[in-house]
Amino acid sequence: MILVAGASGFVGRALLEEFASYEGGAPPVRALVRSEFDAVRLRDHGYEAVTADLLSRRGLHEAMQGVETLVYLVHTVDRPGDVVASDLEAVQNAMLAARLAGVQRVVFLGCVGASEASVSRYLLGRWAVELAVRQSGLHTVILRSSLIVGRGGTLFEVMRRLVDRSPVVPLFSWRRVPVEPVALADVTEALRLACLDRELDGRSFDVCGSERTTFGGLIRGWGRAQHKRRLYLPLPGHGEAIGEHAAWTLARLPRRETRLLLETLRDPQVCRDPSRRFPLSHRPQSYQQALDALVEERAA
Repeated sequence: MILVAGASGFVGRALLEEFASYEGGAPPVRALVRSEFDAVRLRDHGYEAVTADLLSRRGLHEAMQGVETLVYLVHTVDRPGDVVASDLEAVQNAMLAARLAGVQRVVFLGCVGASEASVSRYLLGRWAVELAVRQSGLHTVILRSSLIVGRGGTLFEVMRRLVDRSPVVPLFSWRRVPVEPVALADVTEALRLACLDRELDGRSFDVCGSERTTFGGLIRGWGRAQHKRRLYLPLPGHGEAIGEHAAWTLARLPRRETRLLLETLRDPQVCRDPSRRFPLSHRPQSYQQALDALVEERAA
């Protein structure tokens, strides 16, 4: 049994679809979500779903029963309080429950830009969670992705909707920060392979796209893909406060979550060592290929 913790997020939902369409005979998959509403919605689509809260530990023991591999996709950016402390408490509760239930393996999806020196509280929290997973005493596979190109990801949605809805697009100092954006499909494939291949245990990988650009290039690329004529306005500073306000007024995205994720734009999100790239069965999609797939999906 594979338990996907954080299955209501955009990566979690895509991973459930990846397993559902896999023809290689994957083990049964269970989705763990926080709200009963999300659980009912997943059950309506044919998935096994349970509810649990990793901070209060409500329902956590029951959710872990019969599980061999835990896929940990949880973050706490939508919860009040310090995100680093909350992320760490959530993962510690999950790892303890996993050990008590006899879970053997953990597959964790973190961020390639996360480190103990990160300015971003979100990235610092991701680094702390990765460390806790490594120290859990379970077999682990660590995946660290760059910015994920996929509908529903908050940071990509901020960029996409800003270009779609504003004739003037501000580009702050992060416009020069390098990034290797990765397609959502490549991330879910890497997660599936990590769940099914025991030979990957004990290793960590970067899951990045095949093309290096900048965060400014990401925004301009979406504008070209949508044939939007926009004024891209270079500005000094990092602009998190302005970005948070624009995300709410133009995109109706949550302010706190947006602010925390905008801070991650200060850190490069690239694979620094080619030997650490995850061994996908194909060359990772370029940013343009990922955008083309999104445009086709939007038109369908």
